[in-house]
Amino acid sequence: MKKFFKWLGIILGGLLGIALIGLLGYYIYWYTQARRTMDIEVQTMEIPTDQASIDRGKILVDIVRCTECHGKDLSGMLWANIPVLTGTFGPANLTPGENGIAGYTDEDYIRAIRHGIGRDGRALIYMPSNYYVDLNQEDLGDIIAYLKTLPASEEPGPPNGYSGPYLWDFVLNNPQGLPAIKMIDHEAVSEIPVGPDPSDILAYGEYLALPCRSCHGDDFAGVPLLERLRVPSPNITPYGLGDWTEEEFLAAIREGELPDGTYIPQSLMPWMAIGQLTDGELHAIWVYLQSLPPVADEDAAAYQ
Repeated sequence: MKKFFKWLGIILGGLLGIALIGLLGYYIYWYTQARRTMDIEVQTMEIPTDQASIDRGKILVDIVRCTECHGKDLSGMLWANIPVLTGTFGPANLTPGENGIAGYTDEDYIRAIRHGIGRDGRALIYMPSNYYVDLNQEDLGDIIAYLKTLPASEEPGPPNGYSGPYLWDFVLNNPQGLPAIKMIDHEAVSEIPVGPDPSDILAYGEYLALPCRSCHGDDFAGVPLLERLRVPSPNITPYGLGDWTEEEFLAAIREGELPDGTYIPQSLMPWMAIGQLTDGELHAIWVYLQSLPPVADEDAAAYQ
């Protein structure tokens, strides 16, 4: 029995040693990715200061869902706080005070929004810049104009200190975890777009519908589960919309009511912000959605 327990101890000790070596290796891999710096030169542009641009920026911040991750007042949100397993993590405080991003230059904003790179040159975790690289100069400028007018939050943002293996695994195995490294060709998107011309209704509708991809998928056919919201997203191709009329589409966007009378929770879709777009802009989105291939997806689901 003594020999048995001796060998059992040796085997268990060996397995524990292998596990610790593996964990150390994974930590080194995490550290090299999360601490990796990237020198990204950004195109400069003039940021507007007029009230109309700031007001539109406020609408766009909701439409592109900055508030979903950073909180309604953009002062940050704590996503994970499990000792050992995750550590502490959450989207940062975006207000321009000492608890937020005091001292950010226009270039810092552009680099963070379009490239997912922080002022220290490191990739921002779960910053979905791959959805923002196509923002044109006018909309990008309006968003930054609004962010610069936010009142400084008195509350500190998430501490984002120690990180644990569960967070490492979740970030490293999800391309959206570090988009700046895994999803963005920074040279290819170095120039900030100017167009499209609103008179080209189909192209303009495609541009305006870009933020919809973050929930409805690149083909707009919906996804079985949105991890951040823990719900499926609906198919909004002609297959999913079925016999909707444009008037019913506008009612869903402006009033949050589906043709069957179902109410769309604001927490799942920022229809109050999208509904503030002009009639012409919403018409362009409708025209574009109607032009999509009718993708049949058995997993696509309507709002519950």
